[in-house]
Amino acid sequence: MKKFIIIMIIVMIAFYGCDNGSNFYDREIVVSEDCTIGDRVGVEFDSDSVRCGMSGNIYFGIGRKDESDFSPFAFYVFSDSGAKNTRDSVWILETDSDRYSSCEKKEISSKNFQGTFCLKKFYDSTTREMVNYYDVLEKNGKYEYYFIYSKYDSYKAFCNISSKDCELLYSCVVLYDGLYNFSKVPDADNAKRKNIGCVF
Repeated sequence: MKKFIIIMIIVMIAFYGCDNGSNFYDREIVVSEDCTIGDRVGVEFDSDSVRCGMSGNIYFGIGRKDESDFSPFAFYVFSDSGAKNTRDSVWILETDSDRYSSCEKKEISSKNFQGTFCLKKFYDSTTREMVNYYDVLEKNGKYEYYFIYSKYDSYKAFCNISSKDCELLYSCVVLYDGLYNFSKVPDADNAKRKNIGCVF
């Protein structure tokens, strides 16, 4: 009986991530969360789902542009020396024609973005690289980011992150069938806000 209960708990965690999943059809969920609070504001990709945090070989997060206490914040993709060997892949929506003219592209059917999803290359070093934002005029100064994270031999996550200063909200459509056939575009505004302000 104990073994059955443990198996059921593991299955529920795998399919509902942070206890905020919503079924759309078989093997797809939506995971959304407010990751604003704390000194490690970011989104990480565990073996089974997407969560708030800044750990693993590859993650997305907010950091100061320099060491000054008054430095503005920016949104980065972080990677360490093991990122190249994870066999995970990341496709970031690029709106700069100079950037996407020569990149390896991923086409997402019926998603009308002004830009292209480009494969992010990882190397044998620890880096952080600023991510270009997607300009959404009606969002009042918030920056929107879109990317697709492919966890090797596990899932695909199509994500939208919204940030302003040290605020970070995310929503990801997560598929477990090995395909890129997402039913909808994620919207970080759907994340339930549970944090007020930023603690840095």
